[in-house]
Amino acid sequence: MTDRNCPGADNVKIPELEIEKCPECGGEVEFFTREKRSNCTECGHIVTRGQQASCIDWCPMAEECFGKEATKKKVDE
Repeated sequence: MTDRNCPGADNVKIPELEIEKCPECGGEVEFFTREKRSNCTECGHIVTRGQQASCIDWCPMAEECFGKEATKKKVDE
């Protein structure tokens, strides 16, 4: 990783918990930052969501920050 602190890398390296509503029952669905699918805590429905772009998608220094394996995995998704 570079000596510079990349503010965009934090949400990839240290995922944050995000709560969304279940489209089936309105219950809580917990997602971590990079997750694409999760189960509703109320009814068990599998909820999927589109993935938002992060710095790993566009930053020229992504390989240096996250490593070759992580950036290759992201390209393959």
